Amino acid sequence: MLLACMLALAPALPGVEASRAFAQTTETASGSAPAQQRVVKVGYIDLKGMIERNDDGSFSGYTYDYLVHVAQYTGWTYEFVEAPGETDDERALALLDMLDNGDVDLEGTMVYSAQLAEMYEYPQNSYGMAHTALFAPDNGTLTQTNLITRGTLRVALYQSAKQRREELMYFCDQNNLKLETVECSSFAEMQSRTLSGEADALLDVDVNIHDGFNMAAWFAARPYFFVAPHGQREIIDELDATIARINESDPTLQNTLRSKYFMESNENYTLTEDELAFARNHRPLRVGVLSDKQPVQSFDPASGELKGVTRGVLDYLSNEAGLKFEIVQLERSDDMAAAIKAADVDMVGGIDANYHVSESLDLSLSAPYLTASTLIVYNKFINPDEFPTKKLAVPWELSSLAKSRGNIVVYDTLEACLEAVNDGEADYTYANTYTAPYYTSIGNLGNVLTLPESTSASTTAFGFVRPVEPELLLVVDKLVRGLPSEQRDSIMYDNALIDQSEQVSLFVQDHLLEIALGCITLLMVVIVLLALYLRTRTRAGQRMREENRRFQKLYGLTNEQLFEYSMENDTLILSNPKGPNVIAEIPNSEQSEDGSYRILHHAHAQIASSSDPEMLDAFTSPSRLATDLPYKFANGEDGWLRVISNLVTDDAGRPISVIGKVVRIDDEVRERMDLSKRAHHDGLTGLLNWETFRERAGELLSNGKAGALLIIDADDFKSVNDTYGHLAGDGALRKTAETLRGAFRPNDLIGRLGGDEFAVCLNGSIDHDQLVERCARIIGEGVAFVDQDDAKHSVTLSIGGVELKGASASYRSAYQQADNALYRAKNEGKDRFVIEKVAGK
Repeated sequence: MLLACMLALAPALPGVEASRAFAQTTETASGSAPAQQRVVKVGYIDLKGMIERNDDGSFSGYTYDYLVHVAQYTGWTYEFVEAPGETDDERALALLDMLDNGDVDLEGTMVYSAQLAEMYEYPQNSYGMAHTALFAPDNGTLTQTNLITRGTLRVALYQSAKQRREELMYFCDQNNLKLETVECSSFAEMQSRTLSGEADALLDVDVNIHDGFNMAAWFAARPYFFVAPHGQREIIDELDATIARINESDPTLQNTLRSKYFMESNENYTLTEDELAFARNHRPLRVGVLSDKQPVQSFDPASGELKGVTRGVLDYLSNEAGLKFEIVQLERSDDMAAAIKAADVDMVGGIDANYHVSESLDLSLSAPYLTASTLIVYNKFINPDEFPTKKLAVPWELSSLAKSRGNIVVYDTLEACLEAVNDGEADYTYANTYTAPYYTSIGNLGNVLTLPESTSASTTAFGFVRPVEPELLLVVDKLVRGLPSEQRDSIMYDNALIDQSEQVSLFVQDHLLEIALGCITLLMVVIVLLALYLRTRTRAGQRMREENRRFQKLYGLTNEQLFEYSMENDTLILSNPKGPNVIAEIPNSEQSEDGSYRILHHAHAQIASSSDPEMLDAFTSPSRLATDLPYKFANGEDGWLRVISNLVTDDAGRPISVIGKVVRIDDEVRERMDLSKRAHHDGLTGLLNWETFRERAGELLSNGKAGALLIIDADDFKSVNDTYGHLAGDGALRKTAETLRGAFRPNDLIGRLGGDEFAVCLNGSIDHDQLVERCARIIGEGVAFVDQDDAKHSVTLSIGGVELKGASASYRSAYQQADNALYRAKNEGKDRFVIEKVAGK
C-alpha cells in the first residue's frame, strides 16, 4: 500500500547523504548565492531517469531538471536528502517519515488520492505524467510496430496489481488482443519469465528504466506531483504558480524531459534465426509502386523495370533476408485505396509515412527508409506570404486533399506539378530535398524557386495491406532500421544522379529543332558530296578530306574521345579533336597524317608503365562497362575521366579488340560530392546537422580529443519570428552560422541542433584565455539581420560550455554540463557566456 503512492522504485546508492545543488553550478557560483535565497530541502530515492546522483556528485534526471527550471523563476537553491534503507520498501517508508516529520520541504513523484491529500499538501498542477507500460526484451519478437497485430499477448505482472491489470485488460480489449497473464510475486520473477520467453512482455510504469528491455506500448496516463508536509501551503502555492508559468512559457517541457530520460530507443536490429528462416521461406510479395517520384521511384521507359531508391531498398531486403518481390505498377485512380485492392498487392512502396495516409489507404506502415526536408516550390512571381490564398498543385495519389480543402489542382505526377508551377497553371507545390533538385536539373524550370519549410520533414516507407503478417512487418522494420548509413547513402547517391543516357535523351527533347536542322544540313552535305563524287573522283577525294576535317571539329564539341585497342597488334588508336576539347593525351604516340587520331604501339607495356592498373584494364581488358579514374591533365589540373569500354569478339567468341570512349566527368563527380555533403549538413545554414554533429563530436569526446563543447542559443528568438516573420528569422539563423564559422577554427565541428540552438565542439586543445576571448567576441558582436523591408535588427546570443582539456567524456554528459551552463547564462541575464570545467577536473 505504501509503495502504491510512489510511481517507481529502483536500487539506491548506499548510505544516506545530503548535498546542495542548483542547476549544477560551479563551486564559486553556488557558494556566492545571496543570503535571502530560500534553501529547499528535497527528499528523494535514487531512481534512474527520475533523480539520481552521478559519480561526480552532481544530479540528473527528470525531477532534477524540472526543479532546475523551477529555480529559474523562484531563485531557490536545493538541498537533496536521500532516504535511508536497505530495500525499496524501507526507503519508501523512510521518505514518507521524513515528510511527516518535516525533515524535508518537498518530495516528488507522488500520485494523488483523497486519502493522501488529507496527509500532505498538493499543488493543483502536476509536473509530469506516468503511464502503465509494456516492456519487451531487446532481442525479443515484440515491437511497437507489430504489437497490435499479434492476436494474443502474454504479459507478466504482479498478482496483486489490480488497477494496472484493469488498465491492461482495457488496452487489449480496445486493440482486439487476447490477453494471457503470467502471474508473478516479484519483479525479478517477472523479468526472468519474460526473458525466458514464457511471457512476451512485463507490465510496469514507463518512468522505470530496465536494462535489456524496451518500451513496446504505454497507456493509462496518471499525473504525479510534488508534495509538502501538511500545513506547508506557502511553498506549495509558490511552486504551483511556478509550474503554471512553466506550462505557459514552455508547454512542451514535460514531453521533452520524458523523451530525454524515458524514451531511449533499442538499436539492436539483428534478425533471429527464426526470422531469417521465415523471410527465406516466404512466398514472393507483390509490391505496388505509385506514379513517378524520381529519384525515389520510377519505371524505366524502355524496359519497364523499377528504378530508384525504393528499388535499392528492396534489393537490400532481398540480399539481407532472402525476401522475394514482384513489382506491380499502380494505375492512376481517383480512389487510391480501391486501386491498391484492385492490384491485389501485399505492400506498397514509396508511401508518405504519416497517419492520414496510413488510415485512408488502410495500410500498416514500416519504419521509414528515406527522410528528407520538405521544400515549397513556388512560381518566382508569387509572394511567399500569400501561399494560403494561392493555388496548390498535388500529385494524384494525394487527390483526397482536394475534398478537404479548396484551391487544389491534381496532376498525374510530381514532375507535372512542378511544370504547372513553372508555367503559372498553379502557384506552388511541395517536394523534398531529393525530388526538387532532381526535376529542376533535368527540366526547363526557370520560373520556380524553392523555400525550405524548416519545421517540416517528409518520410517515405512501405505500406503493408491489412491484415498484415506481424512476422513480416517485424522483419522489414528491423532490416530498414538496421540499414547502415553508408549503404543508405550509397543507395541514395546512386539513384539521385542522372545517368548519361537519360541526359542525352533530355538533351534531344529540349533541342529537337536544332537536331532536326542539323540532320537536314548533314543530309544536304551528303547529297552534295555524292554529286561532286559523280562529277570527278579527284575533286571528290579533296572534298572528302575537307568534310572529314569539318566533322572532326564538330565532334570536338561533344567533349568525348573515341578509342580502339587491337589485341593482335597491341596498338591503341585515340581520336584527336582540335583545341581545348582534347581530354586524354598519350605520351610516345604518333599522329595520323590528317591529324584526326593518334596511335600508340606496344600499348600494353606503355600504359602499364605510365598509368595505374585500373586505366590499363579499362583500355585493354575491361571487366566493367565504365571506369571512373582521377587524372592530371596536360595543363596541370586535377580532374576525373570516365572510360567507357566494350570488348569486341569474333564469331568464335574470342576477344579481338576493345572499343570505347573517354569522357571528362568533373561536374558529375562534384555533384555527387555535393549530394554527400547535403546528406550530412543542415539545409538552412550549411552547418552539420544534429545527427552528424552528435556522431562526430561524440567520437572526439570519447577519444579525449575535444578541447571544449559549447552550446549557443539565440536570446528571445521566438520574438524575431513573431515580429519580423520566418524569412527574417531564417536570415538571422544564417547570420548566426556565419558568426560561428568566423569565430572558430576550420577543423572545429560546428552544428545546428535544431531551431535557434547551435553547438561547437573544438577539435583539439585550446588555451583557456583563447576560448574565453572567442566566446566574448561572439557575445560582443551579436547577430545582425534585416527584415523584409531591409530594416536592420539584431539578436543577442547566450553560450554555455564545458572545457575538457583532453579529458574523455560521453557526448551525453558533456552536453548536459554545457546545457546547464547555458541555463546559468540565461538566468543571469542572457547575452553572456558561462564556461565550466569538465566534471571531475
